[in-house]
Amino acid sequence: MGFDRRTLFAYPAFVLAMLVLTGCAVTRRVAVDSVTPILESTLEATFRDPDLDTVREGVPANLLLLRGMAEEYPEREDLRVLVGQAYFSFSMGFVEDIEPDRATLLYKEGWRLGREYLLTVDWFQKAEAEKPLPEAETLEAISEDDVPVLFWTLANWMRWVSLNLDDPAAVAMIPRIELYLSRIIELRGDYYEGLPYAMLASIQGFRPQMLGGKPEESKRNFQEAFRISGNRMLLFQVLYAQFYCRQVLDEECFDSTLNEVLAAPDDLFPDFRLWNEVAKDKARYLLEIRDELF
Repeated sequence: MGFDRRTLFAYPAFVLAMLVLTGCAVTRRVAVDSVTPILESTLEATFRDPDLDTVREGVPANLLLLRGMAEEYPEREDLRVLVGQAYFSFSMGFVEDIEPDRATLLYKEGWRLGREYLLTVDWFQKAEAEKPLPEAETLEAISEDDVPVLFWTLANWMRWVSLNLDDPAAVAMIPRIELYLSRIIELRGDYYEGLPYAMLASIQGFRPQMLGGKPEESKRNFQEAFRISGNRMLLFQVLYAQFYCRQVLDEECFDSTLNEVLAAPDDLFPDFRLWNEVAKDKARYLLEIRDELF
């Protein structure tokens, strides 16, 4: 008899919960070491899954599991990468459009968990202490090995800011996030199929030009994300419509970009089938509310 996919999502949580509840410190550490690769593989498999409902139902239990593991072992960078990616992916894929207040809380938690680890790293401590912005010399200390944990922390931070643009304190964070993302791009701009470029482009397009937006830089960075992904990551096109086409008030760009997403074949990018299904859902939603956006 085969496994139901819901069992796949729940199994690591069940096993680790039993070991943590009943085992000694050594047993718990062995359990974490054993389950972490399973969770990594499960997350990779999740992004190949076309069934949005199954993923939507299965991920929350693993969010709690990952958060607990990360807090139990604060020195484990790999756990902070996993938990940051999971919070970002779940919030953006399944929560943000229908429950923005809940998404704000989830992004803030993903941001907190990543920042908590980064504050144990010398260069980040120094960068966060520098005002008004981190100095170039401090940013140069960021290495390629730092990219995953920094990126997923920033991804949650950036999306939290995007949902709080009416808060001057949140808006004031944008230049700092831009600098960190720019350094990531210098080191590994092709990380996660070019997502750092799409994130930087999004934050540059949050606001109209008269209020500090950078539409032309946003467009260039989106185009680089398209190039790196071979136009297969449909989420980038959705972000382009949302944060570039809308901000420059180009309704034709908005409509045509989102309709291209909807017309894309289901097997365009098998390794990221889930993200492309999410992108199509988001495209439909944005087209439904287009009259509110323009």
